[in-house]
Amino acid sequence: MLSDFDLEGKNKLQKAVYYLKYYGMTYTAKKALRKLGVPISEESEYMSWCRRISPTKADLTQQKKSADASKLAFTVVFEPGEKADISGWKKQICSRISFLELTEKMSLMDVVKGCTGDYVVFSGRGVKVAPEYLYEMTMQITKPLLKGESKIRIYNQHTPDVLYTDEDNCVGKKRFRPFFKPDKSLYMLLNFQYMGCCFTVKRSLLEEIAEKETVKLTGNDWYDLALQVFRYAKHVCHMPKVLFSNRVSEEEKQNFVRNTEGNGKACIEHYMQTTGIEGEVIKSDVPGFYHIKTALKEEPLVSIIIPNKDHIEDLKLCLDSLKKSDYTNYEVIVAENNSEEETTFAYYEKLQQEDERIHVVKWEGIFNYSAINNFAVKSAKGELLLFLNNDTEFMDAYTLRELVASTLKDGAGAAGAMLYYGDKTIQHGGIIMGMGGFAAHGLWSLTDRDEKYYPFSLCEREVSGCTGACLMVKRSVFEEVGGMGEDFVVALNDVDLCLKIRAAGYEIIFNPYARLFHYESKSRGYEDTMEKQARFQTEITRLQTKWEKEFIEKDPYYNPNLTLHRADYSMD
Repeated sequence: MLSDFDLEGKNKLQKAVYYLKYYGMTYTAKKALRKLGVPISEESEYMSWCRRISPTKADLTQQKKSADASKLAFTVVFEPGEKADISGWKKQICSRISFLELTEKMSLMDVVKGCTGDYVVFSGRGVKVAPEYLYEMTMQITKPLLKGESKIRIYNQHTPDVLYTDEDNCVGKKRFRPFFKPDKSLYMLLNFQYMGCCFTVKRSLLEEIAEKETVKLTGNDWYDLALQVFRYAKHVCHMPKVLFSNRVSEEEKQNFVRNTEGNGKACIEHYMQTTGIEGEVIKSDVPGFYHIKTALKEEPLVSIIIPNKDHIEDLKLCLDSLKKSDYTNYEVIVAENNSEEETTFAYYEKLQQEDERIHVVKWEGIFNYSAINNFAVKSAKGELLLFLNNDTEFMDAYTLRELVASTLKDGAGAAGAMLYYGDKTIQHGGIIMGMGGFAAHGLWSLTDRDEKYYPFSLCEREVSGCTGACLMVKRSVFEEVGGMGEDFVVALNDVDLCLKIRAAGYEIIFNPYARLFHYESKSRGYEDTMEKQARFQTEITRLQTKWEKEFIEKDPYYNPNLTLHRADYSMD
C-alpha cells in the first residue's frame, strides 16, 4: 500500500496520478481546489460521514430490543446549570435508565449510594448524546470475550470497569472537529482530560474509589474522577465511535480543549499525591494541556550508544550538544564500524583523552546495524541504554533528563523523543503500526503547533514504538527481550525491538518535551538502488510475517477512524 510518504520528491503530475489511483476523483478534485485556494469545507465532509454511519429508525428499533433483553441498568449523573440538558438521555433506546442530579455538597460515596444502575454515566454540561449511546455501552459490556488476540492489542478481555468513546463539537445541528481517541493511555490523560466529559464507570469500581479517595466532582469536566478511575480500573474499554457532542458557541468553535479555565493542574497534582509521583505540573503554551516535570529519585547511569563510520563532523555536533545537558551521569560508547579515514581515528583518540566518559569500541564484522548495537551493549555499564544516531543534535539541556524520566515510569520499557528536521518540521512523533503499509512516523514533515492534530503533538503518551535514531531502553528489558533482532540488518530493527518490548508487557513512551534535531534527508534516498529496495522489501516482509496478528489487529494507540495514508491524524 502506497501512502503520502512515497510522494516526497515527486512532481505534480506524478502526485495527481497517485491521488486519482488511490483516493479517487472526488478527493483529488477537492485537493486540487484547496491547492488553488478554493475553500472546501471539512465540516461538510464530516457531516456527510456522520449521516452515513448514523443508525436508521429501523436500526434503533432493533437495538432497543437487544438493549432491553440485556436487563443492564444505567444511572446518568449530571451537573445542574444552564447548559445541562438531559433530553438526549431521555430519548435513549435503552429503557433501564435513572438520573441523579449532582450538587456541590455531594461526595463520590453520595453518588454511589444515590445510583441504582449497574453502570454510572457521568455527563458533563453541554453534552449532546447520541440516541444509541447506552445501547452501544450495553453491547460492549455484554459481548462475548474475544479469543486468539495478540499479546499487545488492548482488547476488552473482561467486563469493562470504564468505557469511553470518541467525540466531536456541535453548534445546533452542525457537527465538526471530531476527536478520534487512542485506546487506554494513562500518560496522555496526565497531559489533558482526553476521555472527555461523558464516560461510563462500573458502580462497584466507583464504590471502591469512594472508600479510598476524596474526589472532586464539579468544575473540572470530571478530570479528577477520570484520573482516579484510570488508576483503579483493571479493564478500560475505548469504543472508537463518536457517541456524544459538546455544545459550543460560535466563539468556541476553534478551541480544542473546552474547559481551559478549569483546575486541571490541581487534578493532576492530586493524582501525583495519591500515587507518590514527585515533580512539578507545568502548563503547556497551548491552553488546556499540561506536562509533569518529574523529579527523579535517582539518576542512573545512561550508556549512550552511537554507531559511527567516519562522518566525524556529525558526531562532533552530536557530542557537543550533549555536553550542554543538565543530566551528567552518562557514558558514551562510540561503536566504530569500518571507518576508512585516518582523521576519524585521530578524532576518537582526542575524544577519549578529553572526556573519560567517552569510549570507542570497534566492530570488525560486515555492516549489521542490530549486531553493532548488541555488540556495543556488552561494553555498556549503564542501567539505561540510549541508542542514538550520530546525525542528531540535542535541542535542550533537559532532553536527556526527560528521556530518563519517561523510561523510568511505572510499566515503561523504553522511551523516545520528538525529532525534527533542520527546518524544524517533524521527522518523528512516534511510530504508528500499519501506516504507509507497514510502520511509519506519526506527524512526519508537519509542525508541532497545529490544532489539526492536537493532542498528539503535545502530549507525553504511550505509542506502539519509537525510532531507533533516539531510543532509550531499560537495560533489564533489553536483555529480557534478547536485544535487537540481528535478522533485521539495516531497517525496521527498531520497530521489531519495540514490538518485542510491548509483547513482554512493557509500554513505549513518546515524550515531545525531549527534543532533538535529526539531520537525515526528508526523501527516502537510502533505497536508491534495486538491490537496496529489494533488501528493504525483504525486511518489511519479515516484520509483517513475524508480527502478523499485530498488523491485522492494528495499532491500539491509533484510532481506526484515522487514515493510514497520511501522518497528520486526519480522518480516513
